[in-house]
Amino acid sequence: MKIKELPEDFIVKEVLELKVEDGSYYYYFVTKKNWNTLDVVKEISQRLHVKDVGYAGLKDRIAVTSQYISVQKKINFTLKDVKFEYLGTGKQRIFLGSLKGNAFILTLRDLEKKIAPVKEIINYFGEQRLSEKNAIIGKMLVKKQFKEACKELELEVVQNDYVGALKKSGKERLKFYLHAYQSELWNTLAEKSKKKIIPIIGYLTEGKEYDTILKEKGISKEDFILRSIPEIGVEGGERNRVVQVENFKTLSFEDDELHPGKKKQVISFYLEKGAYATTVLEALDI
Repeated sequence: MKIKELPEDFIVKEVLELKVEDGSYYYYFVTKKNWNTLDVVKEISQRLHVKDVGYAGLKDRIAVTSQYISVQKKINFTLKDVKFEYLGTGKQRIFLGSLKGNAFILTLRDLEKKIAPVKEIINYFGEQRLSEKNAIIGKMLVKKQFKEACKELELEVVQNDYVGALKKSGKERLKFYLHAYQSELWNTLAEKSKKKIIPIIGYLTEGKEYDTILKEKGISKEDFILRSIPEIGVEGGERNRVVQVENFKTLSFEDDELHPGKKKQVISFYLEKGAYATTVLEALDI
């Protein structure tokens, strides 16, 4: 099976309840191809000279993705392969907790046979969160290896001020790396545990479930405080071990124009926030 051979093979739309009313935030539904979320947010921030661009989830680059953003200025420019649909104004900033879920339409290629539906999956964090050394950089931050993190991120460092260089890269970006490392540790625990709800490690995490894993990694839960950069410390949380794959449907099953003699299958499904389509694909019986 092959996926993402074309951006159009991976289509995702956010599901979010948005209250449009008089307010200081401008809401947009942004559809983009070959752009990831953070790159579009960076463009908006730089072109409008604003720091507060709100979004509810991170989306991949090699895909056609649609998501909601909030910004305190009207968008007055265009970007190649990006459509900004103005929705109105509101009082609330869109943030990571705003999301309800995501609806997917995926094209699976190079198939020998039709793939059967899957109803539920272990709720592993997917490659979108863990790829491109994200978890490695997060671990460096937790272990206070700030020099190494700056080198990995290719940051400009003045007078050996590694903490200052990291802070300039942005709180949201640094938290993303920490969340990636949390996710990697959660995946490790989820492989071993059979509990319905599994904690996400942080400095307030209770219990001894992570003791062995943390000892192997040479860290403690208190290391997630980061006193040098307190604004990015992570408390922890919890996550369902199993998640339902809702409304799984096959939309078509036909010859694959990219792989003569093979089939392609277009499927659609819905996942609650925090669940990953790549994890669904890994669970399919190929």
